[in-house]
Amino acid sequence: MEIRIEQATALRAELDPLVAEAGADGHRFMCRLRDEWASGSNRFDMPGERLMVARSGDRLVGAGGLNRDPYARAAGIGRLRHLYVARDARRQGVGASLVRSILAGARAHFTLIRLRTDSAEAAAFYARLGFQLTDEEGATHIMPIA
Repeated sequence: MEIRIEQATALRAELDPLVAEAGADGHRFMCRLRDEWASGSNRFDMPGERLMVARSGDRLVGAGGLNRDPYARAAGIGRLRHLYVARDARRQGVGASLVRSILAGARAHFTLIRLRTDSAEAAAFYARLGFQLTDEEGATHIMPIA
C-alpha cells in the first residue's frame, strides 16, 4: 500500500468513513475532530499545531493531529490527539508515519508531547514509538522532545 502523508487544510466528507468506522468501534474522538473542525473550535492552526492525514490513492486512510495541550498547566506542552487509522490500513506503517509527520518540527514549539489512550493496543503502539507511560493527570503517555 503506497501511503501519502500531508497536512490537512480542510476536512471534507472524505473523513466520514473514518468517523463511522471509529464510532462503530466505540471511539468518539473522530466525531469530535470533525465537529470541532466544522465549528472552528479546533483547526490545528496555533503555532506548532498541525493536522495530518494519510492517503492511499484518493482514499483517506488515517488522520491525527498535534495541539497545544489544553489540559496542561505549563507552556510548551503539546498533545497528540485524534489519531486513527482505518482497519484495513493498520499494521502497514501508516500510524507510525502519521505520528512522525505530526511530530516533525514540534521541537520548535514544544518540549513535551502528551497523549491519552484507553486502549491496550494503542498503548503498545505508542510505546514502540518511544512514548513513556505516565501518571500525570490528563495523560497516559509522554514523550520529552527537548
